[in-house]
Amino acid sequence: MRDQFRVESFKAVRFWMIYVGIAIMAAAGFAYGYLKFPSGIDSAKVFSLTLCDTSLMFIATSIVSWFVGNDFLNRTIHNEIKLGRTRFSVIFTKTIVSFVISALIHMIYVVSTVAGFWVRYGFDSTMFKSRNLIWSLVILVQIGAIVGCVMFIVFALKKALAGIAFTVVFTFFTCNMLRNFLSDKYVFKLSCFSLAQTSDTKTLFLSGVFAVLTIAAMLALTHWIFRRTEVR
Repeated sequence: MRDQFRVESFKAVRFWMIYVGIAIMAAAGFAYGYLKFPSGIDSAKVFSLTLCDTSLMFIATSIVSWFVGNDFLNRTIHNEIKLGRTRFSVIFTKTIVSFVISALIHMIYVVSTVAGFWVRYGFDSTMFKSRNLIWSLVILVQIGAIVGCVMFIVFALKKALAGIAFTVVFTFFTCNMLRNFLSDKYVFKLSCFSLAQTSDTKTLFLSGVFAVLTIAAMLALTHWIFRRTEVR
């Protein structure tokens, strides 16, 4: 499995869409931080509002679905199976690398937003708290749960373009539209489609548990459907 991670990492480094996504999120974050927030708040507030923001999550998910979907298009997965790789190892390594890509894109958005705020109003250190570190880790686990859903979609469809299209619709609906109707629902607030809205212990714990359960369920479902799929 170590060799598979090396191969997936090498492919990710050479996948140009990741850099496009990073550039888009960095620019959007900086502009958001520079133009949107008033002077009466501090960087801790900016950080908290951006960390749990899912408005642009579809950008990260579309990139990872493209990244993985290409392996069906160019028969990379077919070749991995022929070389004796287990189907679970194929899913697992691609999920981990896709998670790293998504987490990187999201955190660059957060950091760029705070940087834009600092450029306009000056530096302050209010965001540097141990609680914010724990909060960030829980958010990353939730992003892993979203990636797990994306992996299920891509492995179920087995096509790059269809996977990208369905993933964008799915992510936009769950991470953007649903909050217009379910934002006051406690269960939705704890789901990976909302991201932890506050850093209190109860919210972080339950959000983390829900995210871990979602990851496990998505990996199991993806493995189940992939085992019954003929790879061509």
